[in-house]
This record gives sequence, C-alpha cells and structure tokens, in this order.
Amino acid sequence: MTAQESKNYIHLRGSFVFGMLLILVFYRLISSALLSQMNSPLFLFPQTEWVYAAVLKSGFLQYITAHYWSAALFDLLLLATPLLFLLTRLQIFAILFTGLLLTYYFTFNMVTGHHYHGLVGAILMTIPFWTKNEKPFLLLWDAVRYYLLYIFASAALWKILQGSAFHAEQLPAILQMQQLQLQLELPDSFRAAITQYFITHGTVAHIVLLLNTILQLSFAIGFATKKYDKFLLAAFIVFVISNYAVMGIMSAELLVLALPLLNWEWVSNKLAISSVD
Repeated sequence: MTAQESKNYIHLRGSFVFGMLLILVFYRLISSALLSQMNSPLFLFPQTEWVYAAVLKSGFLQYITAHYWSAALFDLLLLATPLLFLLTRLQIFAILFTGLLLTYYFTFNMVTGHHYHGLVGAILMTIPFWTKNEKPFLLLWDAVRYYLLYIFASAALWKILQGSAFHAEQLPAILQMQQLQLQLELPDSFRAAITQYFITHGTVAHIVLLLNTILQLSFAIGFATKKYDKFLLAAFIVFVISNYAVMGIMSAELLVLALPLLNWEWVSNKLAISSVD
C-alpha cells in the first residue's frame, strides 16, 4: 500500500467515525443534555471511586458548569472539534475531542449519579486517529475491536458464571423492577405491552435471556478470527434493537463501536464504484 493509499484508508474510516460522533453530540444538543443546558447542576456521584473523587476534588468540572459562558464555550468546542477534524484531518482535533468527550462523560455521570457506559465507545473510537501512520493506527483500531469483543463475551460469561442465565425468573424480575414507571405512565404503549408479556410468560422470557447470552458469547469467536465479523456486526445491531424493545435501554450510542467489524476494503470498493457511476 502506497503512502497515499494508506492516507485515504485512514481518512475513509475517519469520515465514518467522526461523522457518527458529530451526530451523537448534535443529538445531545437537541436533547438539552450538554453542559450549558444543565443549569449549574449539583454533582451527585458518590466519591467512593478514586477517579471520580479526584476529578471532583479538582473543582474543574464544578467551575465549568457553574458559569454559563465556560459551559457554552465547552459545548461549542465539543461540537466544533469533530467537524474540524473532518475538514482538516489534523490529529490535534482528534486528541482535543477525546479530552472534551472524556470530560463530558465524567460530568454527565456525576450529575446524573449513574454509571452511563454509552459514551465509552465514542471516546475509544477517537484514539486511533491520534496518529496518521498506518501501523499504529491499525494496532489501535484492532484494540478497539478487541474491546468490543471483550464487553460482549464477558457479559455472557458473567451471566453464566453467576448463574443468572439459568434463573427462569431473572428477566421478569428485572422488568418488574426497571419498567415500573413505564407501566404506570404509559400502560397502553407498545413497549409496555412487551414488558407485560415477558413478565407474565416466564418461560418465553427465559428463552429470550438464554438467546441473549448466546448472542453475547458468540463475540468470543472474534478473538480467533475476523472471518465472522459481518455476522457479529448483525448480532450487534440485533442486540441494540432488542435491548431497547425489551429493556428500554438505548444503546444506539454504542453503535460507533461496530465500525471495526466492517469490511473496509468492501466499503472502499463500493464507494469507488458509486463515485464512478
């Protein structure tokens, strides 16, 4: 591969990654979830984890969110850096965006008092673009792929080793606890009907739990070969859709992690054919 081909190879992936991340940040904007839209929030996260405790002790996040001008400037940079990377392909904008997104991630979790993992994939996907050299880029790109395989396979192993995958009442019990608000506020909605069905049909719910465990465990094959990545990509999409339909958990932000599963040679060839046509 020539130097120019290598450059185009990285640029193509960068267009997909940072295009998706720009949409992600814009969605957060229209959802009123950026720092300037939080109205000087309180930080609720318990200081039992040393990383969060250290961040809170620094006072940096409290200062940003307490002043509208600093929060607005932060949000502007969060929106601008992925766009600037797409326009310039300069590594500095990828690095800056990683730092900004990580800062936002800590702030969002500490304000909501919840471990929200959806942005982890977005943060990790920016790291390969810290370099423009093919070899380190591919190493980092594959590292993100292996992380994706790990989170799915380990989730399945946790269910198996803890025994929850074999507990027939596991999913109905989770739904009764997690979807109570949905049942009270929107009892006639489609998702409420799905929840009620699984709560009252324990055998079906258990089969769904077992199928989900098998689906997650199937990602372990990716550690041995990339031959089945297209099937893992399909499984990832199925998981995101079913996770929302059954559990009400929106995992769409994790979809950016699916990009290392794509056959990029095929994507490049398809785009080349389209441009010729």
